[in-house]
Amino acid sequence: MRRVRIFLSVIVVLLTCAAVGISAASVAFPLFTQDGRLVFEEQDGRVSLGKVETVYPEGKRAWVLSKPDVPLWTITLLDDSGSKRTVTALQGTGTVRALSQREIQLGWKGVQPGGLNVLADISVDGDTVTWKLKVEATEEGFTLFDVVYPEIGPLAVQGNMYSVEPWGWGVIRKDFLSRRDERTYPGAAQAMPFLAVSDGTSGLYLGIYDREGYSMHFIIGCHENEEAATFAIRHDVEGMGIAKKYSLPYSVVTVPFRGGWYEAGRIYRKAAMDTPWGGIPPLVERKDIPEWMKATDLWYIGSCHDDATADQAIKFAQFFNVPTAAHIYTWHEIPFDDHYPEYFPAKPGFKAAIQKIQKAGIPAMPYINGRLWDPATDSWKEKNAQTACSLDEKGEKYVEVYGSKVPLSPMCPYTELWQNTVRDLVDRLVNEIGVKAVYIDQISAASAKRCFAKNHGHPIGGGTYWIQGYRQLLKKCLKCLPRDAALTTEENADPWNDLLHAWLMVNTQERGGEIVPLYPAVYGGRAISFGFQYILGNDLPDRYPFRLKMARAFVFGSQLGWVGAGVLDPKHQDEAVFLKRLCEVRHSAREALQYGELLAPVMLESGGTVSWKYKDGNKEVESTQPAVVASAWLTPEGKRILALANVADDARTVTLTLDRRHFGGNTPKTVTFRRMPTGETTPLKENTGKWSGAVTLDARDAIVLEIL
Repeated sequence: MRRVRIFLSVIVVLLTCAAVGISAASVAFPLFTQDGRLVFEEQDGRVSLGKVETVYPEGKRAWVLSKPDVPLWTITLLDDSGSKRTVTALQGTGTVRALSQREIQLGWKGVQPGGLNVLADISVDGDTVTWKLKVEATEEGFTLFDVVYPEIGPLAVQGNMYSVEPWGWGVIRKDFLSRRDERTYPGAAQAMPFLAVSDGTSGLYLGIYDREGYSMHFIIGCHENEEAATFAIRHDVEGMGIAKKYSLPYSVVTVPFRGGWYEAGRIYRKAAMDTPWGGIPPLVERKDIPEWMKATDLWYIGSCHDDATADQAIKFAQFFNVPTAAHIYTWHEIPFDDHYPEYFPAKPGFKAAIQKIQKAGIPAMPYINGRLWDPATDSWKEKNAQTACSLDEKGEKYVEVYGSKVPLSPMCPYTELWQNTVRDLVDRLVNEIGVKAVYIDQISAASAKRCFAKNHGHPIGGGTYWIQGYRQLLKKCLKCLPRDAALTTEENADPWNDLLHAWLMVNTQERGGEIVPLYPAVYGGRAISFGFQYILGNDLPDRYPFRLKMARAFVFGSQLGWVGAGVLDPKHQDEAVFLKRLCEVRHSAREALQYGELLAPVMLESGGTVSWKYKDGNKEVESTQPAVVASAWLTPEGKRILALANVADDARTVTLTLDRRHFGGNTPKTVTFRRMPTGETTPLKENTGKWSGAVTLDARDAIVLEIL
């Protein structure tokens, strides 16, 4: 407490000096958070963010270093020739408009080009800092395009510091100075609207609070060509290239916090609960999700259009002997990624094959794409689809090409033509064919497009139309569904959580980082995921890549698999048996892994590693990964459960360490592991508020422990 008082006393002195302007060359204006401060600096009219500091850990931690060449905002304009012009806060003269210990206003007038007037308002409530901005282009011939604000930096990058990025499951990375990434929310690469940086013990969070469904872009990495890492948000102006005024339509916040990636996710979790999509009830209370979907432990992927392919799916489900659902591809006569959306007529035996596997207890879920139309189709011409496709800023349709090499056009989800086209496909599949679910590809995976079409009824460029358009589309689809049918999509961008029933998770990319269960930290026990990553060609022959993907899916709470019949080949027997074991344990622990809330990560030591070699171009690379993975869960009934999996070909003994976060912040007197279902107990030893105990896992095994 004495340390905090001294620190705050120093801040008061700085505030007094700043207010009276003791230094004419450079004046500092601090804002106080609950456990730290932000310091804005003004020098010769250049206003910048000088410092962000917290009193933890060990007295003081600097997150931003004083360096005046990182602009607090960057604004892109269009001039009267349509050319883009970029203006930053460092190019104009800024002034402090108002000052208190909890709020500051910064103003810029007549910044050229464009005669920009900019007003930034920054306020503090507890540890939450809220950033607001108003912009006006006052000169004729200039309009607003987009705005980057706030840009936080340069970050004080230190040894263990990493970024926290909601790419799919979630990724943490340390390579701040070797990259500059910009990702669009919503989409697989930015599934939730926040970023954070942390050293594992404390961190700084940047995110938005929005109930309306705006798209925006999150930036992290090295600022241009300088050795200075920053993170920021780019906001799309509604009426890009037309609007003269813009105000942030949602709250942008930074929050200093204690902890690592898990705690960053919990900050967003609290914000998400106040949105229509994030405020979904726990799975145990959701009545809109069919019971078979909740009960599923394993997903099969393959064809199903005749007796042979139907029998293959049935054989798969019989081997694993847990509730299994089937994700069905190539059920249509058109080639994959070609002639969309002309999926009908289906292959002649499709309906009979679907009836066969569903009679065997395997719910069927065929593929359709929820985003692409092939301009070479007859339906494109007949329905005048050109009028409903997304248009870029030049007024031209976007073109995307996949493995089929066929140029395809993303459609604007705000248009009735596209909404009704997808609805009609869903209607035919569930009510004419009788499938139990429809997988609508790319809705959550592909990033939102800026649409500049002037005939769609939405503002051009920025706005809520992408998210709200798909919300309208999904509501139309839901009206078609029988009570026991479901809708799913690819990946986990969250603004449609309340209108979908499960999410296929396969696109998370480490990119030199580490995959962590950030998404379950936010939505664990509230949203159903299945799969983990794509199963690549060498994953089964190399053994460990396949096992690790399935093991991490298991401890992350995902429904397992998204695996084809190839796993049943006798040469992959060990992998099939391991997956079967994971399925069995998951089935017995569904109260935790499906319905539970993810707790803080468990410290795991002494489990050793596994290694394998693979080809990366012409190079042979060795990969080494932990052999044992684990997670902790809180069930709806209040039980605390640990899930562990060992991918090695030999038994491994690991030491697990828990802390107060695993007990709701309480300090228990004793802690014991009880192995389920045998009931064998292991007492844990306490040391400075942490409890540790050793557990042995057999080769290629999974276990569940109850924490008592």
